[in-house]
Amino acid sequence: MVLIALAGCRAPVEKREPVPVVRMATVLGRITTPLAEALNKVLPDHFPARVEVQKTDLTVDYVRLIAEGKAEVAMIQTDIAYAAYTQGAGDPSNPERRLRGVGVLYTTPLHLMALQSSGIRNLMDLRGKRVAVVTIGSPTEFTVRMTLEGVGLSMADVQPGQMSVEKAIQGLRAGEVDAVFGRGNDPSPNIRQIMSVPGVSLIPISRGQIDKIRAHHPFLHSTSIPAGVYGNHPEVETVGVEMLLACRDNLPEDLVYWITRTLFESLPALADAFPPLRQIDLEHVQASPIPLHSGAARFYRERELFQ
Repeated sequence: MVLIALAGCRAPVEKREPVPVVRMATVLGRITTPLAEALNKVLPDHFPARVEVQKTDLTVDYVRLIAEGKAEVAMIQTDIAYAAYTQGAGDPSNPERRLRGVGVLYTTPLHLMALQSSGIRNLMDLRGKRVAVVTIGSPTEFTVRMTLEGVGLSMADVQPGQMSVEKAIQGLRAGEVDAVFGRGNDPSPNIRQIMSVPGVSLIPISRGQIDKIRAHHPFLHSTSIPAGVYGNHPEVETVGVEMLLACRDNLPEDLVYWITRTLFESLPALADAFPPLRQIDLEHVQASPIPLHSGAARFYRERELFQ
């Protein structure tokens, strides 16, 4: 009876609150996987959350996943993030005002590749040509459209066909495609496959043309493809677009602060896994085209204070 009485006096078992999950949407996970691993080591000491990498099929889904609460963090092109925030990305379009910036990271170049027999030597030569836009799983078409608009062309002028890398290669080999637009960070496996087609070479986009493009679309800027990355070719100037780590506005400030801080403290290791991160301009990283999340803004204020 004494034991029963003592058992009845025991304090009720404390119910633990479930730890929130931060979902990082990605297709390949080259950045998000090592970043998630770093965060899962740091967060237990500072914020009750764990990070999971959520694989998706299409990068164009990132904005929707964040807006609908199906993911919390993703890498989004600055041009797409700005368009989604100001105009919307759906049909009908509604501004995605819940998007917030965390940090502007690396630049992804646009690759224009053409058969030498096509006579294409610059952007203006594309008019009336058969151009493949590799859009399966990527927002290439969005960047291509703005690039063409900047020099007075449209998608209708180039007879575009949206297709996979494999179909674009088949079209080049059969002489049914004159040129291909693709995105990727060098060296890109997809670009390497396209460049392996005999007679295909990289076509530069000149500084003068890029200045015209930027007058209409300031989130596009000049970048270059290093010499010799895809066979024997010189350095090639082209259009580039920066990538933004983005999140949703209702994430706790402390959580986003530690995501931002861990990102920067982990940059050396992350750059070993994904070399394009070495090109981050630490003075430009907070220049988000959409409002910064308050947690990220707090980190940048501290960083400026203690530099």
